[in-house]
Amino acid sequence: MTLFSSPYPPYDPTDKTSFSYETVVKRWPIIITGVIDQLYKECHILSLESQTDDGHESTLDLEVKLSEGKNIIEKLSKLKYQMGRDHPLDPVRAIVDDGGSLVDVYNQELDRLAGQNKNTWFTAPWLFAELVKFFALRLLIDLVFL
Repeated sequence: MTLFSSPYPPYDPTDKTSFSYETVVKRWPIIITGVIDQLYKECHILSLESQTDDGHESTLDLEVKLSEGKNIIEKLSKLKYQMGRDHPLDPVRAIVDDGGSLVDVYNQELDRLAGQNKNTWFTAPWLFAELVKFFALRLLIDLVFL
């Protein structure tokens, strides 16, 4: 099921002179690195708090948060690695049915792109891959806050 068919071709990151190539190569890694850096800082603070007994939070609660933070950092690092090496885009699964994420439509489009050999970070249409990045970030957030 195609929701929309544009009369113009999508921006393509295979064109090294395009902004979409710049985005895939430079902007996305910077965004993911920024999120990883912030999470690392938060984990460091949690680690220091778990070593002091100030009575605000139990050590067990802090350790759970620290473990979640490390898990997210690991998954974001994997995502960044896959982006940089042009791995295939992964199908998305919804953790929470929010009524608006259109996961089935996304996965159908990913199957269509795979049939055209355009299902990797550098070959998929730029906007589609951009949405994949945000799906991945949303999935990590959903996993933590469930």
